Amino acid sequence: MKLQQALASLAMAGTIALAMPAAPTYADGAASTRNILLLGGAAATYLIIQHNRKVHEKYAEDAQRQAALEQQNSDAWAAYTQEQRAYNEEVSVNRSLEKEVAYQHNIVEQQRAQLVALNVHPDFATQQVAMVSYGWGEL
Repeated sequence: MKLQQALASLAMAGTIALAMPAAPTYADGAASTRNILLLGGAAATYLIIQHNRKVHEKYAEDAQRQAALEQQNSDAWAAYTQEQRAYNEEVSVNRSLEKEVAYQHNIVEQQRAQLVALNVHPDFATQQVAMVSYGWGEL
């Protein structure tokens, strides 16, 4: 950026130097008009260069902002996709556990039916079983 400003200033100074006569001359109407036009042209050129520089800076900032937004969108999409995968895995694990619980429930029901068929009292499974103590306290 400073290089562009330096080049623009150098171009302006060069234009002014070329517009200025090397030796004193009489200021006739043609020379005065020519000098005004040259200086006006140099000033217009400088203003156009500065305007274009600002426009290009603005475009670069907009492009950088757009790239950052696209990166955020990409990151958000990747996070969403990862969360969706994790959710699907959790659903799969839950279904597997539900199948296991249903299987165990069926086994328990079968065993209860067998106990009923053998005329075993229903509270048989809930009765206190004798405990052996080895002197470590109650377990």
